[in-house]
Amino acid sequence: MNKEESKQILIEELGIHFENEYSLPPLAARIFANLVITDEVGLTFDDCLTKRGASKSSISTSLNLLLQLGMITYFTKSGDRRRYFKIADKSTFFIKKLEQALKKAANESKMIQKVTSYNQKYNPEKYISNKEKTETYMGCLNKNEKTYQETIEALKKLI
Repeated sequence: MNKEESKQILIEELGIHFENEYSLPPLAARIFANLVITDEVGLTFDDCLTKRGASKSSISTSLNLLLQLGMITYFTKSGDRRRYFKIADKSTFFIKKLEQALKKAANESKMIQKVTSYNQKYNPEKYISNKEKTETYMGCLNKNEKTYQETIEALKKLI
């Protein structure tokens, strides 16, 4: 298998991962995968059009979605009117991803605490039977929250 074939297989695998991980439409996921894998400094609209073989409006919609999500940015070159798209700064992207995970863990923790309080007051048998499992689960959530926060702080220092 040559480099180009390997690249196309990886782009497809990454595209599927990004579809599932970020709830992206297939084309946007493949464009993002292309930007992650490319050897070039940035890809133009026409590059994306050529590489993906989709309609101009579909490419435009996908690029705008990725821009809105903060997953990509663009830059221009002096004397060149075209925009060059690239993935957002990795540190910033990773921080956003970790902040989302932190928020999700915090929301989960809050809801588990509410259910536990409810069960303690109105359903003591269920509270008692689930107490050890709930405490173990909450311990995991708390450790994850702490790890996310520490990693976010470490990444912010690297920017």
